[in-house]
Amino acid sequence: MVEASVQVDGRWGLNAHQSARLAVNAARFACDIVCMANGRSVNAKDVMSVMSLRVKRGAHVRILATGPDEIVALETLSAIVQSQQSC
Repeated sequence: MVEASVQVDGRWGLNAHQSARLAVNAARFACDIVCMANGRSVNAKDVMSVMSLRVKRGAHVRILATGPDEIVALETLSAIVQSQQSC
């Protein structure tokens, strides 16, 4: 298991577009991936669950990955959470 705590830097936080990007990319990996924020933990492969976290700009998201491709998954998803897109 690997994990990272990532600060959300996007202008609108983890909005619908960023949540969808996160979930679609998470679904590409074989490992189990969990996102934690605001006292909740959700399956990162489910866009509605990720959106339900309601992560604002400046908040921290913990990403946990367990499985054969966990390191690549963690690096990829951390980059998405930190992205500066203004969508």
